[in-house]
Amino acid sequence: MYRKFAIAVAMVFFTFWCGISAAFEMTLAHLNDTHSHLEPVSVNLTIDGVKTTVEVGGFARLKTVIDKMRAADSSLLLLHAGDAVQGTFYFTQFGGDVEFDLLNMLGVDAFTFGNHEFDRGVGSLQGWIARSRFPWISTNIDFSAEPAVSALVRPYLIKEINGEKVAIIGVTTETTPQLTKSVGRAVFNDAATSVERQVKALCALGINKIILLSHLGYLQDRELAGRVAGIDIIVGGHSHTLLGDKADLAAIGLVPEGPYPTEVVAPDGRRVLVLQVGKWGMAVGSLKATFSPEGEISGYAGREVIPVGASFYRDGVAVTPGTDSYRAIRSAIEKSKTAVIANDDSAVAAALSPFTAALEKFRREVVAVAVENIEIGVNSGPGPLAADAMLAALPGAQLALLNYGAVRRGLKAGNISASDVFEVMPFANTLVLVDLTGAELKQALEDDIDYLAGRYGTDAGRRQPYLGNAKMVVRPTSAKGSRISLLTIRDKDGLYHPVEPGKVYRTVVNDFTAGGDDGFSVIKKAAGFRNDTGIIDSDAFRDYLKSLGRVANPTERRITVAH
Repeated sequence: MYRKFAIAVAMVFFTFWCGISAAFEMTLAHLNDTHSHLEPVSVNLTIDGVKTTVEVGGFARLKTVIDKMRAADSSLLLLHAGDAVQGTFYFTQFGGDVEFDLLNMLGVDAFTFGNHEFDRGVGSLQGWIARSRFPWISTNIDFSAEPAVSALVRPYLIKEINGEKVAIIGVTTETTPQLTKSVGRAVFNDAATSVERQVKALCALGINKIILLSHLGYLQDRELAGRVAGIDIIVGGHSHTLLGDKADLAAIGLVPEGPYPTEVVAPDGRRVLVLQVGKWGMAVGSLKATFSPEGEISGYAGREVIPVGASFYRDGVAVTPGTDSYRAIRSAIEKSKTAVIANDDSAVAAALSPFTAALEKFRREVVAVAVENIEIGVNSGPGPLAADAMLAALPGAQLALLNYGAVRRGLKAGNISASDVFEVMPFANTLVLVDLTGAELKQALEDDIDYLAGRYGTDAGRRQPYLGNAKMVVRPTSAKGSRISLLTIRDKDGLYHPVEPGKVYRTVVNDFTAGGDDGFSVIKKAAGFRNDTGIIDSDAFRDYLKSLGRVANPTERRITVAH
């Protein structure tokens, strides 16, 4: 009874505070965490029960989809929730300019900082912001000690849509200084406190329709929605969360982490809609929201749109257009409420083309020289080197753990090209930092070894995960759960110490492992710190080989297979 009374009082106060306007309808489209994936991404979908490889996303297809949305509503608002850069060779080679040029072509209305916008330090921000034909907004980053950037950043944006004022507030995760190269002298203030202060200021101006453009993550967005009154919609990013209709996505082999949009009840009893569209530009969100005169969301319709190309592959072989299989695949996609077959926008494709051609030349570039054959082995080959590369890319990690299947081939003696690196690590997995207790780490390894034993049988002894800054003794013939007899981790002085069950170890893995695949369910369920850095594993491997110059097999015996 008391809670209902308190909510009623809060709603009356909020209406008085933020004012009353006319009933209002608006259409919103949004992106997040595109991470320099300007070209389509190959994805395995399950269509009619058969694994089917399709090309998803790509900025040229996104433009086609967004233009269609604009044709239906010319006042469409397009937002990007951060992390436009870092993740492909486009960023490595061209420094972010191409990404923001293409976002201009998409017609973005507002952008907030992701943590990866700081991956080249504060120095790059001024050029990127100046290049953007849209405002960069953040209410919780204090750039006053970085005046060249401060003059270019707004805490919020007010847009007039269909005769009504809509405010957009930007907010970025406070953990950014720990996740990126350098934030310079920028200060990251508490997200919830900063947002609440900004909402009150906007309500004082009589604005009662407020969108939060957030790079906090799905969990944090929902928590903030439940703590701060006055927000209507949260357009999120950072956690790469796929939302959508469970049945519709299941029809094409995808599993959402929640509904699109996700409803949360604010402290004043009103509903807040939380949105996010996965990662890498593989989807664009579409929401039509209706507001009451009091500024409360009275209705909505929304979905994620996944742009798919018209070429399909099964078992590595192209499905021939015109065949029954091709028609069945296309029909299944067209029946989906989420996936749509979209052609490339010619202007975006033409703008990207010269950069794609330049990258082809770059991929032939010699990265390093192998002084001997570096063939896959338990303590030899690219695996241990790749684990070391993960630590070099993220020096804050205490150890690296890489699944056996991440490394697909060895390296021959002689020149190592960028293409060779891609063939060794072809999956474009991102590096993820996770905190694991010693008990969780040991159990994760035990589970993976059991998975490998089940998959490879008597040959499993030659197929082990790869470690960096750690050693272990494995007895493949022992009982399940007791195959690791010794697990040690190297300290800063180079000395190895036994893992302590209750101690927490910051570990770098790839997103495949972090997602629980290959038996690593313990890592997926771990409740401690977790951050997907967006750094591609092959990029880290390439940079590490380049730093070495001349590459040989590792000599350290990290894994001892005992019998």
